[in-house]
Amino acid sequence: MGSTTDRASVASSARGRAVHDPSRGPSRGPGPAWALAVVVAANVLVVLVLWASNGNPGELLDGSGPALTSFGRLAGLLASCFLLLQVLAMARIPWVERAVGQDRVARWHRLLGFTSIVLLLTHALAVALGYTLVDRAGFRGELWTIVTTFPGVLLATAATALFVMIALTSMRWARRRLRYESWHLLHLYAYLGAGLALPHQLWTGADFLASPLATAYWWTLYGLALASVLVFRIGRPFVLSRRHRLTVSRVVRETPDVLSVWVSGPRLAHLPVAAGQFFVLRFRTGPGWTRGHPFSLSAAPTPEALRFTFGTRGDDGERLAGLTPGTDVLVEGPFGRLVPGVRTRPGIVAVAGGLGITPLVSLLQDAARTPGTAGPQATLVRRTSTAADQPLAADVAHLVRTGALRVVDLVGPRSTTGTAWLPEHLGHLPGPAALRELVPDLDACDVYVAGAAPWAEAVAADARAAGVPGSALHVERFAW
Repeated sequence: MGSTTDRASVASSARGRAVHDPSRGPSRGPGPAWALAVVVAANVLVVLVLWASNGNPGELLDGSGPALTSFGRLAGLLASCFLLLQVLAMARIPWVERAVGQDRVARWHRLLGFTSIVLLLTHALAVALGYTLVDRAGFRGELWTIVTTFPGVLLATAATALFVMIALTSMRWARRRLRYESWHLLHLYAYLGAGLALPHQLWTGADFLASPLATAYWWTLYGLALASVLVFRIGRPFVLSRRHRLTVSRVVRETPDVLSVWVSGPRLAHLPVAAGQFFVLRFRTGPGWTRGHPFSLSAAPTPEALRFTFGTRGDDGERLAGLTPGTDVLVEGPFGRLVPGVRTRPGIVAVAGGLGITPLVSLLQDAARTPGTAGPQATLVRRTSTAADQPLAADVAHLVRTGALRVVDLVGPRSTTGTAWLPEHLGHLPGPAALRELVPDLDACDVYVAGAAPWAEAVAADARAAGVPGSALHVERFAW
């Protein structure tokens, strides 16, 4: 399967010619944090204007029944808007991801999703109560009549049930109990839900068809969402996979639960990838190969191969553990802004938690091999539970031997009394002070952080408190 010497030689060979790297050139951080908020606010304003232009505000003064019905229709329109924006947010549109950052887009995706579910339930409850008051009927009977006799409402009810299921499985307590593969499969039903909701709007949504302008807006939003999914979630990965014809070229067992896989192809040198980025990979072997897995590069990319290192404990772990050379690989990406080109300072501090070390090793190798970019000696702050739990140890040791890297190991159980990202024996130190003590030249460095989401967020918060500006702080949260 490969020896320690084999793994170290890979780090050394990474000093050769690089794959085409889109991160080179002027450093530039992600776009302004309010950019996505402006897009959402603009669409909300359009929905409100269209709703008002259809005479709905007057119904708010016609009594409690018409007022509830009108308010419910507005909640439904906003819910539809947010659902479609949510689909667009995670369509993996390349220029959106590059301009704003995948982590920000993912946070907006979750916010829009939960908000849309609340609005959908508000829509159903307000409309049913409104009709109950107008018809002077019982609530349950009126609700049953609406669901079973109004055109498209039964399908919309099924869509709402799907969205509620997705929302519940997205909550933190549920995600802790679900494997990523199971969660990902459940969330594919969001596309089905969006499709089931459309007939209801067409058949009974007066505001959807109230005017040519309203019809044009809604069809445009639906069309953009559908086109984005077809082009960027299906078409682009298909074309990319056909063009590069990637296959597994080598497999190395790092630990009993961690695997390194090399992927190569005849046109790999033309793949626009940078150190620190990640791909969504599908290894075409065994049942369940259609499920995509997000894996970060664990070595600086070369024209000959890309290396990915990942754990094999998930639902798909047994299949992935059996990967063999020659297996075809379908690829989406690359994604992520944890790249060399966002650096604003001469030095690098890489703070890794567990397998968060994978993209950081590729960044550190890239800095060591690229003339004029390494700056002062880089620092790796490596957080692990035990001394034996250190993925890619040979690569790190090679960088240390060549003088390109200084390593600070934080080993031990998590602190329960102090700063959460530190081990127990350092828990008495405030996080910002600990960071400055561990990295004396912090003010001359960009800080790259990668690890589990709560841990990475704690490190990032303490880095900001220690005086690291947002332009010099780059975070990848391992979350779903």
